[in-house]
Amino acid sequence: MLKDKIIIVTGGNGLLGKQIVTDINSKGGVGICADISVETDLAKGMLQCDITGLDGIKQAIENIINHFGRIDGLVNNAYPRTKDWGVDFEELTEESLYKNVNWQMNSYILFCQQVIKHMKSNGGAIVNIASIYGVVGNDFGIYEGTNINPPAPYSAIKGGLINFTRFLASKYGKENIRANVVSPGGI
Repeated sequence: MLKDKIIIVTGGNGLLGKQIVTDINSKGGVGICADISVETDLAKGMLQCDITGLDGIKQAIENIINHFGRIDGLVNNAYPRTKDWGVDFEELTEESLYKNVNWQMNSYILFCQQVIKHMKSNGGAIVNIASIYGVVGNDFGIYEGTNINPPAPYSAIKGGLINFTRFLASKYGKENIRANVVSPGGI
């Protein structure tokens, strides 16, 4: 099913990302770990990539096209965030809000935009990783006694990604580009 498919996994060196790359590779695909914390070695499926700006996204895609000749899939999984991520809602600054929405939602949109340009000729698949909190309200009770403070923008970002993925599916399905979203619960 995934035999020889070239699939980018943003945030591929993180908790979920490593498992996604491993699963792709176990099914015969070529999982590309695109992550800011790795050194580029495309022969080993590693690509240093900063998704927080369009230049980094374009460079990553160009490197993959130059090495493999195509992109068959994208798993948008990266989770960049500022150092103050998780502050109490009433302490959230405008700068932090703008930066996190830009990094976490707009980078997914831009990565999809750039990948779709290469998928239009042969089709492909996009999976955006969202969250159950993009669908339902937070259950703050499960975090009592922990140092976890669910960030206010998180739900808005993940809900936005869910609806953005619906847009992609509607617009590009006829061009043989599938778009799906996965909304996991707590991990």
